[in-house]
Amino acid sequence: MLQSMLSNLALATWQTIYMVFIATVIAVIGGLILGVLLHLSHNQKNLGIRLFNQVVGFIVNVTRSIPYIILLILLYPLTKILVGTTIGTTASIVPLAIAALPFYARLAESAISEVDKGLIEAANAMGATKWQIIFKVLLPEAKTLLVDAATLTTIGLIGYSAMAGIVGGGGLGDLTYFQGYNNGNYFLLYGGVVLLIILVQLCQSYGKYLSGSKKITSIWALVVILVAGSAAQVTYNTYEASQNTNMITVGYTQSPEQQKIMQMAQEVAKEEYGLNVKLISFGDYNLPNRALNNGDIDANVFQHIPFLENQIKEFGYKIMEIGKTFIYPMGIFSTKIKSLKETPIGAKIAIPNDPTNRGRALMILADAGLIKLKPGVTWKATLNDIIDNPLKLQIIPLQADQIPNNLDSVTLAVINNDFLPKAHMTLKQALFAEPKDSPFANIIVVRDNDKNNPLLLKFVKAYQSPQVAKLAEKLYPDDAAIPAW
Repeated sequence: MLQSMLSNLALATWQTIYMVFIATVIAVIGGLILGVLLHLSHNQKNLGIRLFNQVVGFIVNVTRSIPYIILLILLYPLTKILVGTTIGTTASIVPLAIAALPFYARLAESAISEVDKGLIEAANAMGATKWQIIFKVLLPEAKTLLVDAATLTTIGLIGYSAMAGIVGGGGLGDLTYFQGYNNGNYFLLYGGVVLLIILVQLCQSYGKYLSGSKKITSIWALVVILVAGSAAQVTYNTYEASQNTNMITVGYTQSPEQQKIMQMAQEVAKEEYGLNVKLISFGDYNLPNRALNNGDIDANVFQHIPFLENQIKEFGYKIMEIGKTFIYPMGIFSTKIKSLKETPIGAKIAIPNDPTNRGRALMILADAGLIKLKPGVTWKATLNDIIDNPLKLQIIPLQADQIPNNLDSVTLAVINNDFLPKAHMTLKQALFAEPKDSPFANIIVVRDNDKNNPLLLKFVKAYQSPQVAKLAEKLYPDDAAIPAW
C-alpha cells in the first residue's frame, strides 16, 4: 500500500515537472520575443508599427484576462489540432503555455524597459544594428529581471498545473485533490502538498541563483536532462499506444467509489475478455461527453439518461447508450435535524449545481413536500420553476463533490451517492430518498458509429459482471447502488 502511494506521488511529480517544463520553455521563448517586439514598437511614429503594438498588446491583455480554467476549455480545438487530443498530460501543456506566454511577455517588456536608455543611445552612436542592440545591450542588461520573471512564470505554472486533473492530465494537483482530498487519503493529500512546496522552493532558489550568476552553464545542463526526460515520456506514450491494439479508453468522473468500481471492471475485462481498458478520470460533468464526441475516449461511464439527452440536445453530440450500470438514489441529509418536519423557516438547503442533478434535487425536494414546482416540470427544473416555498427555504446550488464539505453549514443537503462516504453517511440515514424505481439509471455511452464495436460490447459485459455488482453492494450499502441491467 505504502509503495503504491509513493509510486503515485513519484509519477504525479514527474507529470507536473513534464507539463511545467515544456510550458515554461514555450512561454519564455515566445514571451521574450513578444516582449522585445512590444518594447521596440512602443511609441513609434510609423502607423503600421503602432498598429502592430496595439493589436498584439490587446491580444496579450485579453489572454491574460481569461481565467485559466476557462482558457483550458476555450482552447480545446487548438489543443486537438496540435496534439491530437484534448485530454491527458501532454494536452494540458497547450493551455498552460498559452496562459503563461502573455504573462511573461508583459514581464519581459517591463524588464527591457528598465534598461538604461543611455546605454542604448551609446550603442546607436557607435553604429550598432537593431540585432546587436537587442542581443548585446537589452537582453544582457535586463537579464536579472528576465530571470526573475521566468521564475515567477514557472511558479505560476505549477499552480495552474493543479487544474490538469479536470481533463485527466494527472500531476500533483490532480493527485492531491481527487485521490487525496476526495478519497480521504491524507498521505497523498499532504504528501502532494509538500512536494508542490518543494518544487516551488526549488524554482525560487534556482531562479535566485541564476539572477546572481554570470554563467548559465547549469541551465543548459538542466534543460538537456528535462528534454531527455520529456522525449522519453513522449516516446513511451507512443510506444504504449502502438502496442495496445486491443485497448479502449473509458472516461468517468472521479470519486473514491467510482474509481474502485471502474478498476474492478478493468480487471474483469482483462481477465475474462483479454481487453485492455485505459481509464481517464475527469473533474467536471460536462467534459466526458465532449471528449467522447471528439474521439479522445471510446466510452464513458458517469451519467444518467436525462443528462445524456440534455447534452445531446444542447451540443448536438453523436453519442448513445449501449448499456446500463446502476441506479444511485439521491437523498436529503442533515446533521442538524432528525426529521423533515423539524425544518425551520428560512433554512439553507444545498443541492448540486449541474443542470440535471439540480433539477433532480428539486424534484426530490418537491416529492418531500418542501417546495412545489410548476406542473409538468421534471429534471429540467430550475430555481425559477419553484411556485411555492412555504418555509422560505434558501436553496443554494453547489458543486456536487463540495456539498458534503459544507453539510454543517446548511440545514439540509441533497447529496449524490458518490459523495456519501465523504460525508460519512449511507443512504439509510437519508431523511428522504428517491424511490427505487427512479428513472435516473446510469449508463455506458459510446459514439453512434461504435454501437456495435465488439471491444466496447465486451466492456459492457465486464462492467455488468457479478464481481462489479458485488463490489458496488459493498461500497454503496443499504441499496444505494441498484443494478439496472
